Amino acid sequence: MGLHACLVFAFWYAQVELLSVFNVLSVVTWWFGITLLEREQQSLALRIFSLEVTIHSVLVCAVIGTDYGFQFYLWAASCLLLLDTQLKLKQAVVWCAAIIVIFALTYTWFEEPLTYIDYQMFAPYLHLLNVIVCGIPMIYTIGLIREITINQQRDLETLAAHDSLTHLFNRRYAHGLIQQAYKSCINQQQPICVVMADIDHFKQVNDLYGHELGDEVIERVAQCLSQQLNNADIAVRWGGEEFLLVLPNCSQADAQKHLEQLRQSIEAMTFGKGALQVTMSFGLATWQAHCDFEEVLKQADVALYKSKHKGRNTITVAPQVH
Repeated sequence: MGLHACLVFAFWYAQVELLSVFNVLSVVTWWFGITLLEREQQSLALRIFSLEVTIHSVLVCAVIGTDYGFQFYLWAASCLLLLDTQLKLKQAVVWCAAIIVIFALTYTWFEEPLTYIDYQMFAPYLHLLNVIVCGIPMIYTIGLIREITINQQRDLETLAAHDSLTHLFNRRYAHGLIQQAYKSCINQQQPICVVMADIDHFKQVNDLYGHELGDEVIERVAQCLSQQLNNADIAVRWGGEEFLLVLPNCSQADAQKHLEQLRQSIEAMTFGKGALQVTMSFGLATWQAHCDFEEVLKQADVALYKSKHKGRNTITVAPQVH
């Protein structure tokens, strides 16, 4: 809008009254478009901006020719249409292509301008300035599309890797991380422990208090696990109320201490305005170099079963297989 305000006086000074008057209309049009943006009518505003820029560029080229570079604003107009998310892609491409065709035709249509102004010596400088100014919307559009693409890719990666309720790693994605952690520990001769954990009597929680409170229990227990684990540890929602923990560079004794802290923290939690408390059982296994993941997982699972059999809310350590 500020550019058009300057052009009102510039064209008036150059005695091109038609373009001066048209730029007054352009100022009004851009003011209206900005008002639409403030009212969150982005699509309509972008179409108005594109139409105004297209008409203005063609009119200026028709009156004073293409030496001043106003035709390059047609590229900016096409970029504005690409930002209109309510316009279907095919429609946007067609309209953008049409504007670019108009840009190419300006060199044929307006070889002889209707008016010659007395400031032809400034034409190269104004041409350069217009090219630079027109390039800004193009750079912005490409940069915005790039940022949106990167953010969408990150969101998709997050969705693919994490459980939607607990935000812990999901079972499928975790396999790769677990294997990487195992190989790293074996190569550096560090211990690594695998833990299966399960919320006790969770079916009764759902039956008595409903699934909404059940989801809250799972979510908050998962938060407790995440907060008390180290950065290198891997927490996975293995299924339902069952969780898998992989503790790299952690001895069996340290793992037991860590799990006891977790057990006590979960036991102290309350849900449903204090109406409910839950406990958690753990099965701990040390991942030996000669075992594959399925074997150590089975050991941890058997240890978890023993914890349940012993009365729950406890930790059972699987015997090491040599």
